[in-house]
Amino acid sequence: MRFVSIALAGCFVMAATAALADDPMANTYANTIVSKDSKGMSSSLYFNQDGTYTMKATGPNGAPMTIPGKWSLKDEGKTICLVTAAPPNTPPAPPSCSALQTHNVGDTWTVTNDQNQSYTVTLTSGR
Repeated sequence: MRFVSIALAGCFVMAATAALADDPMANTYANTIVSKDSKGMSSSLYFNQDGTYTMKATGPNGAPMTIPGKWSLKDEGKTICLVTAAPPNTPPAPPSCSALQTHNVGDTWTVTNDQNQSYTVTLTSGR
């Protein structure tokens, strides 16, 4: 399920300023994370302050999909882990964890998760 993998990597994100130090994810709540894998598959992730996120991507059949998930921080906020909700009758995907990095809107960077999957990630303005 390639679309799930894209979501599980793209979100290893960011705070923009010292004012956001108490919540390293604050810069993402009103913005969008766009993640692309090495084959060009893309997804958009929308993080919420309550520890949930929504991923929008194209499914294997070419149809648009919206998939919910949960995120959490560990290692004193140095690592973010994502768990994407599994479709009915499907085993849950394992968590995907990555170093949490500080970025501003407009930045693009590369992330490699704990499953050794690499992604190009951009923090874009707005939802």
